[in-house]
Amino acid sequence: MSAKKYSITNTAAASETKFPTPESGQVIYWDKTPGLGLRITSAGSRSWIVQGRVNNKSRRFTLAPIAEMPHTEAREEAAKVRAMMRKGIDPLVEKKKRQQEDLAQGETLRQVMEDYVTHKKTSNGPLRPSTKADYRYCVEHTFADWADKPVATISRDDVVLKFRELSKAAPIQTNQSFRYLKALLNWAREKHAAADGTYTILPVNPVSMAIRKGGLVQWNPEKARDSRIPKTKIGAVWAMLEEYGNPDHHRATTCTSADLIAFMLLTGARVSEASMLIWDRVKLDADIPTFHLAETKNHNPVTLPISDALHAVLTRRFEARLKGNDHVFPAMRGKAGYMKDPRALLTKVSEIAGEHIHPHALRRTFLDVAQVVGVDSDQRRQLSNHLASDIHGINYENNPDPSLLMPAAQKIGEWITRQGSVARAAAQGENVVPMKA
Repeated sequence: MSAKKYSITNTAAASETKFPTPESGQVIYWDKTPGLGLRITSAGSRSWIVQGRVNNKSRRFTLAPIAEMPHTEAREEAAKVRAMMRKGIDPLVEKKKRQQEDLAQGETLRQVMEDYVTHKKTSNGPLRPSTKADYRYCVEHTFADWADKPVATISRDDVVLKFRELSKAAPIQTNQSFRYLKALLNWAREKHAAADGTYTILPVNPVSMAIRKGGLVQWNPEKARDSRIPKTKIGAVWAMLEEYGNPDHHRATTCTSADLIAFMLLTGARVSEASMLIWDRVKLDADIPTFHLAETKNHNPVTLPISDALHAVLTRRFEARLKGNDHVFPAMRGKAGYMKDPRALLTKVSEIAGEHIHPHALRRTFLDVAQVVGVDSDQRRQLSNHLASDIHGINYENNPDPSLLMPAAQKIGEWITRQGSVARAAAQGENVVPMKA
C-alpha cells in the first residue's frame, strides 16, 4: 500500500485536477482513513475500495462508485469491512454468498424445472423425453399459477391448500404432481446450498413438511389396480382384434390400433415399449424370430421370442408399413411417428370385457394367460421383463436366450388364438368346446 495518504473529500474525489484519470490501467489514491482508497480506471470509473488482511491473505474489496456513496459513508463502511476481516470473515466470500442468495431467492419454479430436466441424472443416465414432458406438463399446467413464482416463496400452507384443492377432482394424479414438485424443490435446495452444506432457501422442503404422517395433509389412498380382461372374454376380444386388424375391412389407423393391442396382449409389453418398436429390432425371418425392446420402463433392454400368433400380427404390420416410417405401429400424423395410445379401440375392448381396460390391464391379462397355460413364475417374469428380486432369479433364472422362452410364448399365443376361434364359432352359432389349459 502506498505510503502517501490524502485527505479525500467528495469534491476532490471527483476532481480531475486533484486525482487525474490514468492513461491506462488504474491508479489508487489512499485516504487517511485506514484501508480506504479511491480507485480510478483509464475508462473514467471512480470507486471507493477497502483493503486489509483476512486469514493472512490480502483482500481488496469494492464498496461503491463515488457517485453512489459519499466519503463519510465510505469511511464508515471501510471500518466495518476491516472489522469483519479482523474477525476472519472474508468480505469477498460474503459478497459472493449474498449474490448467490439473491439468485436463489429469485429463481422461479419454471426455471428450476428447466434446470432439472436438463441436468438431472439417474443411475441409468439422463431423464427420458417422456419424463421431461411429464415434469413440464406438471409445472405448466398443474402448477401454472406457481410457474413464475420464486420457489423460495412456496410455503407449507401453500402446499396444503393446493393439495386439498387438486385432490377433490383427481386424487391419484394430485399425488404424482406433488411428488414431482417435491423433487423440483429438493433440486432447488441442493442447487443453492452453501459450501458448508446449509440451505440458502427452503431449509425444509414444504411438500415434505405438509404431506407426511402427522402432517396437515396425507397422501391420497392409492388402491392397487387389478383390472384385466376376464379369461372368459379373452376369446371375444381376440376375435374383435382380428376383425379390426383386417385391412380389407377397416382403415389403416384402426388396423394399427388393433395390431398394437394384439401385440400387447400376446407379449405383455407396456404401451410405451410396444408403440415405439421399430423394424430394425424385429427379426421375423430368423431361426428363432425375435423382437427387441431397447427402451423399457426398468431400463433393462430385452429380446423376446415371436410366437406364431405374434408372427401373424407382425407380418400383417410389415405388409402395411409406411414408406419413410420405421415404426411397427406408425401414426398417420404427429411428430412422434408412432401410435402412442390406441384409446378408441380400447373402448371397444372395455365394452366386451365388461370393465375399463387400459394398456396396463393387457399386461395383467397376458400374465393371467401365462399362468393358465402352465408357464412357471421365472419364465413369466422373464417374458414380462420384470427384474428378479430373489437370489435364485438373479443368479440362475436369468438366461437371455429367447429360444428357451419360445415354448412358453407359443403356449400363450396358441391359447389366445384358440379362444378367439371358439368365440367366433359361438358368435356364428357353431358348437365348439373351449380349449382347456
